[in-house]
Amino acid sequence: MHREDPQDKISRSFIEPELEFEVKKDLYQFLELQPESQADDPDFDPLYDRICHKIAEEAKQKQRKKVVKLIRYVLTRAAIFLLGILSYALIAHPYFYPKTATELTLIAPEHAVSEAILPDGSKVFLNAKSSVHYHQDEKTELREVFLSGEAWFDVKKDKDHPFVVNTAGYKIRVHGTRFNVRAFPGDQEMTTTLQHGSVEILPGDEKQKLTPVMLKPGQKFVFYPATGKGIIAGVQAGFASLWKEREIRFENKSFKDLLEMLEGRYNVRFVVKDQELFNYHYNGTIRDENLSTVLDILKQTLPFHYHTLADGRIQIEK
Repeated sequence: MHREDPQDKISRSFIEPELEFEVKKDLYQFLELQPESQADDPDFDPLYDRICHKIAEEAKQKQRKKVVKLIRYVLTRAAIFLLGILSYALIAHPYFYPKTATELTLIAPEHAVSEAILPDGSKVFLNAKSSVHYHQDEKTELREVFLSGEAWFDVKKDKDHPFVVNTAGYKIRVHGTRFNVRAFPGDQEMTTTLQHGSVEILPGDEKQKLTPVMLKPGQKFVFYPATGKGIIAGVQAGFASLWKEREIRFENKSFKDLLEMLEGRYNVRFVVKDQELFNYHYNGTIRDENLSTVLDILKQTLPFHYHTLADGRIQIEK
């Protein structure tokens, strides 16, 4: 059986007073084994007291060292904490480190739709092969987006920080709204379709002779880069942004409306030679099928043929 070290037992007796009698007993037994001394029946209580006093002093020294270490630890951590607070203040406070602009670039890869939240809280969907660059200048208090491709915006209202979308053909000044912009480089036309709220179409630069115009929900602005002119047309605004939906359900839609939906979803343009096809109506659901699969399914209901033209458009004929 393991025998406890006498000094450890004496040290514990300071915490556990009931051990005092046992410690004295051990001390008497130890002394009985020693050679006899000249004194008879010595009083060992003072000896015990001196031993205890010595051990107590050693214990105090150890405790004092622990306290000093603890104080040093706390002070060190406090210094690190204060240094962190000071560093944050130096970085975050505009007096020390003036923040002038917020920048963000988003890119949607080919055959994929991307969704993101802009730094101001606005939501944006990017169609395939599209990109936006967000810039917010603290000096001018202007929120700007530079778009290449197609995007759907749900802009957070902020009267103190105007929101402007820049395309290669014109600018769009937003007043807290939802709208779709299609502005691929090289396209024969660029469009802005308003679903909710209001937007203002503005010239892209001072040289451009484009008359500013306000759009209402259900209207589409079509811009022709070749001529620098634009027109406004009434549309079913929801069609323009169907490309961002994972599933499209339609009931009793005309062939014309259906093709418009497909144009937005698959980033294509159709040319229909036989106008009689527009009289047909369809019910159905489009999920993640590719365009060829969708057209082949439609062919089972309506006899038509299709092929791709040299300019990338799809021609449909009987």
